[in-house]
Amino acid sequence: MKHAYILCMLALVALLGSSCEKVIEFKGEVADPRLTISAEALAGEPFRVYVASSVFFLQAGNDFSAYTKNLDTLRGQVRCFVNGGQTSRAMVLRSGEGFGSYCYLAEDYVPAPGDHIRLEAEFSGFDPVWAETDVPLLPQLDVVSVGEWKLMEKSWEGEPDYYEVELTLRVTDDGSYDKYYCLQPIAVYYFEPTGSDFIEVVQFKSNDIIFQQVDVSAFQRFDFETGEAMAVNYFPDQLFKGQSYTFKIQLVRVPGPPELHLLGLKIATVSESLYWYDMSYSQQEYHFNLFAEGVTLYSNVQGGYGVLCSAAPRWIDIFVEE
Repeated sequence: MKHAYILCMLALVALLGSSCEKVIEFKGEVADPRLTISAEALAGEPFRVYVASSVFFLQAGNDFSAYTKNLDTLRGQVRCFVNGGQTSRAMVLRSGEGFGSYCYLAEDYVPAPGDHIRLEAEFSGFDPVWAETDVPLLPQLDVVSVGEWKLMEKSWEGEPDYYEVELTLRVTDDGSYDKYYCLQPIAVYYFEPTGSDFIEVVQFKSNDIIFQQVDVSAFQRFDFETGEAMAVNYFPDQLFKGQSYTFKIQLVRVPGPPELHLLGLKIATVSESLYWYDMSYSQQEYHFNLFAEGVTLYSNVQGGYGVLCSAAPRWIDIFVEE
């Protein structure tokens, strides 16, 4: 009897596996393509703007040229106005740069803290688009103390032992407006076989309440130039606005080669638009429930899609010997 039951189940599985595929015709509204501009104005760094067109999801496929083939770059133009100026800064098309988009570089302008930027784009066949952002002020962060590397026992079987070092940091907020801070510890390793250095974002943990306001492991940032995602760690100034605040973080690394050469902190004050864009991107990236409502990417571009955001980054060197 048991043998007959197994044979019936196998027959049922074979029947289901050989069932015909049903093609469902889409009868909904097809969205027309719209201009998309994506740009992050970093204080002290060249200003690049990435331009593409939106593509209806059934027509996108895997060909990233679909996002640019409708754009006439000979008649299209991108304009950048700074601090209310009436004359636009020169934006030059850079061939070979950009992931699934065209890259325009400002040749005579580098963003500075406090700048107000208005971006406009017009291309034949599309509605004109525009967006604005204010470049934040530079963050004020001091390293109060750096501990010693401690060898920690593995958390569970199969995991290696690891090193941990504690940093005490102090951020000073001027209270002029609501701010979002982004913190990234960076390690520079020396790889002896090649005699070269390579850079890696270091994992960190913290029990401080400022990181409980935002899940520090939940954010991914999409790089408009390379198409890659990287981890970012935000903390808002809600609990210490207009004050100095001291907190601790613990950096973690697995022992062994290559040799740690330099440890540094990249701290940035970011615009509200960048914070909300990264939050929506992370929710979309990790949104695996097929029955839940889709996550829409944040956009502050009027007339089209995309984001114009800004940040003011600082780099702080920390030398740590194991």
